[in-house]
Amino acid sequence: MKKKLALTKKDVLEFLADKKLMVLATYGDHPWIASVYYSFDKYLNLYFITTPSTIHGRQMEKNKKVAAAIVDSHQKPSDVKRGLQIYGVVERVSGINKINYALRLWKDFLNVQRPDISFENMKKGLYKGRMYKLRPLKIKLFDQEKFKVPDGEEPILEL
Repeated sequence: MKKKLALTKKDVLEFLADKKLMVLATYGDHPWIASVYYSFDKYLNLYFITTPSTIHGRQMEKNKKVAAAIVDSHQKPSDVKRGLQIYGVVERVSGINKINYALRLWKDFLNVQRPDISFENMKKGLYKGRMYKLRPLKIKLFDQEKFKVPDGEEPILEL
């Protein structure tokens, strides 16, 4: 019997550790896609900042279900294919402690040295961006080196 491949949280955390940009797909009156810089926690939650008045920001308020992809944009078509696909739910982070936690994760991971991006400036309306959390429900990792399987048969982690 063929051994079933398993995708683990450790595999996903290792993949996320050296990427910075996530492509986020939302849906409202029509599909929309946006690129956002992210950070993550040990539970695989992804944190990002966006302005609520953007198209994807408005769509996330109405429809919490999103899809996302994270890849190394320097890959060549001839390289070993590596990428992450995610389905999950998104919510705006609320509460001073949770916002400060998410902001600290985001700034530290991305090495952002901007004092204007702060809870205080968000509260005063001086900074329009808000923290969001994407909680993955399903993650698929393409890694042709780690998982030598035909396209479409990559292991999926359901959370």
